[in-house]
Amino acid sequence: MRVALIQPNSPYLTYPLAFPSLGLLYISAHLKANGYETEYFDLTGCDDKSFPMLVQFPELRADVIAFSCQITQYKEVLRLRHMLKKNNPDAKFVIGGPFPTHSPGICLRDNFFVIQGEGEIPMLQFLQGIEEPYKHVDPNFFPDWSAIDLQRYGYGLEGKRCINIMTKRGNCPYNCGFCAKTELGRSPLRFRTVANVLAECAYLKGRGFGAIAIYDDDVLINKKRDYEIFDGLKNLGMPYRCMTRTDLANWDDLVKLKETGCAEVAIGVETADEEIRLTIKKGTTLKQDTLFVQIAKEIGLRVKAYLMIGLPGETRRTVYKTLAWLRKNKPDNFDISIFTPYPGSHIYKHKMDYQIDWDQEVLQDIWFSGEAQYGSCAVRTPKLSSVEILELKELFQRKEGGSTTYWKPL
Repeated sequence: MRVALIQPNSPYLTYPLAFPSLGLLYISAHLKANGYETEYFDLTGCDDKSFPMLVQFPELRADVIAFSCQITQYKEVLRLRHMLKKNNPDAKFVIGGPFPTHSPGICLRDNFFVIQGEGEIPMLQFLQGIEEPYKHVDPNFFPDWSAIDLQRYGYGLEGKRCINIMTKRGNCPYNCGFCAKTELGRSPLRFRTVANVLAECAYLKGRGFGAIAIYDDDVLINKKRDYEIFDGLKNLGMPYRCMTRTDLANWDDLVKLKETGCAEVAIGVETADEEIRLTIKKGTTLKQDTLFVQIAKEIGLRVKAYLMIGLPGETRRTVYKTLAWLRKNKPDNFDISIFTPYPGSHIYKHKMDYQIDWDQEVLQDIWFSGEAQYGSCAVRTPKLSSVEILELKELFQRKEGGSTTYWKPL
């Protein structure tokens, strides 16, 4: 049985070749460990003009062709399937990833076999033709790094080539209303061992990468383990970047990050309005965010704040509160985005419970085009129209800048 795994392009990203997508690389490793040979086609950064670099792709022959798919990639996946169908009329076309996990009905309607949630075991069962209860894969194995040309990827951190890893698997245990994720309990949080994580880092160092981007939603959930990972990265001479919540970190934690080579830590502030924070179930307070930034600045640790405009209940007053917080506390970097509700989020599933509305057709156009990356707005609140939210976001950026990249493309 010939199995082809296809990672579609992500042209909506500012730097598509900053970091590789990990999902299919994990599936490739798991299938190979169970005796299946896979062909991997990494189309990241490849537009139609650069397809000749993947000469074998248009002539691909396989029994099973599987795509990974973010919502913004779905139209491209449909196009690729149409291309491949000509030479593979009897192939089974499989789709997995965030979009089919949250919107399986659309994919089933378009005649895909759908894999939901973590794909390693369901994909193996699909190939074996068996149906068993959903199982969670053991997190202690590496992605199939040998399947892709790592030299195509290049982002710099502290002057070194940087690559992304995940040190745990499963859902973030928190319940922010704007976050799209699988149903609670479907994929519990599981931690890789320290030895397994550091072995992967050492492997990647041997492949020419001198820095690590930890892609976990939040570090410091398991502090003892994470401290050991940070110490290990320091011993490897690999600076790193990570994300956390401000209610997880105290002074000692931030000092630990600084001392072990953390180049930047990112936090989700979202808004400076406490009522909106309660509405979206953020779970942290503005006081915690402020203290986090103050400590980080005092000890010389770079901090980046993620902010959103257009959340439920947003008004001009709440936007200016966020702007005032930013000006007063001055994190080293920030990113401001317009809230876009995605399938899987509580706000999307329960719109009537929130002070927010949108036109579904406009929202879907933004989903499938990737325009959310560039400043389109589908939402409106009782006090702000979609146009006003977009204008406020642009005003915010004109006044404050933001989105300056600390990581540098190589």
